[in-house]
Amino acid sequence: MRKKLIAAALIFGLTSIQAPVAFAAFPVVSLPVPQTVKFDQGTTTLVPPTSNSPGVWTATIADPTIATVKGLVVTVLKAGTTGVTYTQAASGAFTSVSRVSRLIVEKGTPKFGTWNPITATLLSRTLKLVPPTSTSIAAWSYKTADPKIATVSGDTLTFLDAGTTTVTATQSATTNWLGGEVSTTLTVTSLPKTLGTFTDITIAKDSVLNLNLIEPTSNSTGSWTFTIANPSIATLVGKVLTPKNIGTTTITARQAAFGGFGSSTLTMTLTILGATTAIGEFKDVTYNQSPTTANTFTIVAPVSNSPAAWTFSSSDTSIATITTTQNTGAVKVYKPGRTTITASQAVSGNYSAASKTMTLTVSAAPTYVALEDLQKVVGDAAQTVLPPISTSAGAWTYTSSDPAVVSITGQKLNFGNAGSTVITLTQAANDYWLAGSTTFKVTILGTTPTIGTLAPVKVEVGQTLSAIANPVSNSTGKWKYSVTDPAIAKVVNNAIVGVAVGTTTIIATPRSLS
Repeated sequence: MRKKLIAAALIFGLTSIQAPVAFAAFPVVSLPVPQTVKFDQGTTTLVPPTSNSPGVWTATIADPTIATVKGLVVTVLKAGTTGVTYTQAASGAFTSVSRVSRLIVEKGTPKFGTWNPITATLLSRTLKLVPPTSTSIAAWSYKTADPKIATVSGDTLTFLDAGTTTVTATQSATTNWLGGEVSTTLTVTSLPKTLGTFTDITIAKDSVLNLNLIEPTSNSTGSWTFTIANPSIATLVGKVLTPKNIGTTTITARQAAFGGFGSSTLTMTLTILGATTAIGEFKDVTYNQSPTTANTFTIVAPVSNSPAAWTFSSSDTSIATITTTQNTGAVKVYKPGRTTITASQAVSGNYSAASKTMTLTVSAAPTYVALEDLQKVVGDAAQTVLPPISTSAGAWTYTSSDPAVVSITGQKLNFGNAGSTVITLTQAANDYWLAGSTTFKVTILGTTPTIGTLAPVKVEVGQTLSAIANPVSNSTGKWKYSVTDPAIAKVVNNAIVGVAVGTTTIIATPRSLS
């Protein structure tokens, strides 16, 4: 009895001194983010929610056929979507907590190996295709870019012609893999082939009703077919060619592939001629451009035995343009130069197209900057005067209206007696520039002479003094006389003639001062 009391006392004492138990705290946890992986990734590590607890996270997968998980490391098994439960273990003052999210496993992209180019001979006829390696095991299908060269059935190529095309292998999608495709080049070679020529044909429109085309020679026995580019020029049925209209077109001969020989094509030009169009004269024209007119004129088409309408054109529209109006050409001139005017007729009935050209030369007077007048004194040294700048390259010549005042040597002015003269610079015609000229005036002043006195002169009424004593002067110029009162005396042919009794004044003037 005593032992039981002692034990009870010990238990009571232990219980009374133990600290009270505290409640565990819940950690603050974020919402988990759904995660996406590819089937061909194999494994991936899940990213758990964030938490203020240091507790370790683990995950469980709702559908273990899609993926398995160890800790947070996932091993992908197939494509699909499954739930993921993240669990954080209790740690310290924090209790355990769980969150639910999703894991999405998408289809993988297959990886293909190299698919080498394929080469085969046409003679081999077929070839079994071997696809490139792939991480997917899905079935393959094939197609060719040019079924004229090769077709494909299942995995077997059948060669129809020589040439190069593209073969595409397509791998279908599966539950776990996306589809994909790979392409390579197929080259089908032909046996060596020797072809003859396919000669051009030129015939008159009404010369034959029809003609048979001749097949080019070939070491292949493949069949030939013919096509024409423009059936309005001629029609073609089999090998029978029927001319229709004047013109030119292309005919193509194609030999089909046969045996080990590939197909071939040859072309030739068919020209159907009309009757020769006879065109009359189309003369060259020279037109002088004027600064004061509209600078337009009309040309007429040449005579022709074809009824086709005429059209006109200018080779250089900066010099002149031409507008066609009822077989005439209205020409508008813009600047000096040369341009070719072409008159053209189209095909009409049995007449071929034709054309004729002429040269239009547009001439114009050159333009100059005016030269300044000169003033010199007797005895001044000779002076060279350059011609003005000109739009023409014609040669220049100089002339003087009074060589006694100014004489000219080349471009040099030689100054002589006092007086005035006009210097004319003339430029010769050059290319499409007309001749032109410009002038300037030269005035030469004489030196001031020293003149003595004029002695008194007596003359009787009716008497003529053929000579009188002139004043002494250092000028060698001749004298000119005048009378102040012509009622007393007058001057006739520079001689004094008495008119009436009386006195008047005679004035003697050196001619060089006039």
